[in-house]
Amino acid sequence: MTTPLFLLRCVELGISVRDLDLLTIGLVLDLWTEKANDGVKYSRIATQEDFDKF
Repeated sequence: MTTPLFLLRCVELGISVRDLDLLTIGLVLDLWTEKANDGVKYSRIATQEDFDKF
């Protein structure tokens, strides 16, 4: 990933250059991944029982 592409991703997420002082590259990439997953429809959503089994 190039610097311009990274900055574009930040703008798309609403992250300002000032905010980047407080964030790591990994966190920004995780936020971008989660944004991409927002539209995914899951066939099954975990319940509290599933978490308890885990």
